[in-house]
Amino acid sequence: MLYLLLIFFPLSMAFSAFLLRRLPRTAIALSIGTLIVELLLALQVRVDDPVRVLGVTLLLSPLNQIFLFLFLGVAITTLTAALIVPHGENFSAIGLLTVGQTVAILVMQDSFVTALVLVAIGLTTVLAIVDLPAGAGVLVSRQTLATALKYLVLMVVAGILLYIAYVLTDIFRPGELPGRISPARFILALLAAGFALRMALTPFHSWLVDLISYAGSLAAILIIALPAPASLLVFLLTLQSFPTLLFEGGQALDVLRIGAAVSAVLAGALALTAITLRQRMAYLIASNCGIIFYGFASLSLAGLSGALVGVINLALAVTTVLISLALLEHPNERLTAESRNDLFWRRPVAGAGVLGGGLALIGWLPFPGGTSSLLVLQAAAAIHWGELLIVLAAMVLAALTLVQLAVQYLIGARDIPLAEEPPLLGETELDRLPPLQPASEPLSSVALISILLAVMLAIGLFPNVLLPTIEAAVRSLAALYAV
Repeated sequence: MLYLLLIFFPLSMAFSAFLLRRLPRTAIALSIGTLIVELLLALQVRVDDPVRVLGVTLLLSPLNQIFLFLFLGVAITTLTAALIVPHGENFSAIGLLTVGQTVAILVMQDSFVTALVLVAIGLTTVLAIVDLPAGAGVLVSRQTLATALKYLVLMVVAGILLYIAYVLTDIFRPGELPGRISPARFILALLAAGFALRMALTPFHSWLVDLISYAGSLAAILIIALPAPASLLVFLLTLQSFPTLLFEGGQALDVLRIGAAVSAVLAGALALTAITLRQRMAYLIASNCGIIFYGFASLSLAGLSGALVGVINLALAVTTVLISLALLEHPNERLTAESRNDLFWRRPVAGAGVLGGGLALIGWLPFPGGTSSLLVLQAAAAIHWGELLIVLAAMVLAALTLVQLAVQYLIGARDIPLAEEPPLLGETELDRLPPLQPASEPLSSVALISILLAVMLAIGLFPNVLLPTIEAAVRSLAALYAV
């Protein structure tokens, strides 16, 4: 019963948050309390104790337990940030619906059902993109509406590709037609395309760039930091459930690895030519997703372990970066933030959050991304030196992008001399208003970003807290990395 309670408790409380949407602070407080109770319930669930309900096996493995705590922590942090920065009227309800569906993905051990839930998450989170604050006197902008439609269509296409692949795996019988070309490669191609759309791998990355550029920061966190990492766990479950695809896939695995590495390189190159701050961060996220996908496709102990650590790093880094960007832009307009180069000096904690999250995305020690990058590089070196060079090139391009971003937007001169307008007819110096001073950062935002950075540093400095559990989970998939 605890499994069902984990899934349906946040879903039911989402309706209460929806009824309280006109009282945003009350709805947020209710949602945060719901997630705290959900966290306490997760502590009561017995690990590796399967339960079968309506033909579906529910199981919480030690690895999925780590990700359950991670996703609940990200959701609590995001809802707490909603007390500081602007958000949509139904943000609390949508957040609880997303958390409930993500928990369902973690505990359900059926690929067909999880693929259905992934499509449902796409339908739920798209509402966060077009959600407007209470009492907003404007309509949804054309760019935001186009972003929502693009994301919705691509997620539905990804779901269709996954369902076709799962249907083919259900009727696929290895060795049934000797001498014929095995359909395993075609099935792997469908799976790769479906999960590449969800992970925003180049050239399927356009929805991610538009999302970060035109949607709200908190809505983007719900879409990137929860469903995207959960989809990689579904990918791992799929390979575990159908290992014959790997044995008969032949060179398809090589194509997956090289394609993921090239995707990371292309995203890094596009990041260098991006125009705005948010676009650069979006391409850095896409590049990091390519490296993570390469670790999964390597099917080695080091590669899979690095990819799983990278998923944890991705969720934390995306949350830190997007909350920091929202605080840099608030209460000023986004154009003001984009037109300055001294954002770090104006708001040092939010600027440190952008830099710290960026360092985690490019795989810099002592952040968790550094541990993930080292493990992925070890896996690439064990396969072929050419693939190692491609992954290194992607990391170098990402590092150059972060340096360019910091110089252009964050660490410029503290005082920018402004052109003084000539006095009007009859105007004196006493008649002029004093220059506006930048608003100081709220203590709540300082504490929030500091906690996020401290958590990332703690995981990066002490990776042995999580690595044994992750490596044990990977070793239990011996059929996968033995390929």
